[in-house]
Amino acid sequence: MKALRQIFYEAPGLFQPLYASPVELEVRSLTELWVEMAGIKRAAKHTRTTTNDPLANEIHRVLRRYTERLATRIHERALELPLYRMVVERLGLKGFSPAYIVSHDSIVFKTLSRTGLETRYELFRRPWRGRGLRSQLLIRLAYATVTHRNQRYLAVYESYRRRGKKHWQAILRVAKRILRDVRRLAMEAQEAGPTPA
Repeated sequence: MKALRQIFYEAPGLFQPLYASPVELEVRSLTELWVEMAGIKRAAKHTRTTTNDPLANEIHRVLRRYTERLATRIHERALELPLYRMVVERLGLKGFSPAYIVSHDSIVFKTLSRTGLETRYELFRRPWRGRGLRSQLLIRLAYATVTHRNQRYLAVYESYRRRGKKHWQAILRVAKRILRDVRRLAMEAQEAGPTPA
């Protein structure tokens, strides 16, 4: 039992709950595919900018097109998840990052405390380098909400900046608020019971 607990603490992503729905598992697989394709797309973009090979340009265009199509498909399938649908409708967040977070951690939002979630998403660590994918996606989502002027989270960012905090600290505060809001929605969904997709 101690060995299993140690493995879980070191790599919780290896453990998948048995009660995940088929749609949740499908969205999880699609988001993991998107991560792999995004990495290949970055490599293709780098190659395109460093060489004059027309094939590199064509590969980059094809990868960009398929990555965009996959992101659209992920959003469509994720809308069948009650928690993701609540996040879209009530928080105004949509796209790949919230779909990844919800499909991988829907159970965690119902079980961990707020501090536990912040620890899981590495929001207490200062450097960007070395953060896990889950943490990077949450921080990018927080940055995107500010950049695209989501009023709910822009107010959090601006109020924190008015208090003399730096940009990075304000982005982390927005990320913490997103975690808190998604956790609250997950608890509401749990109290309401299962809802039809």
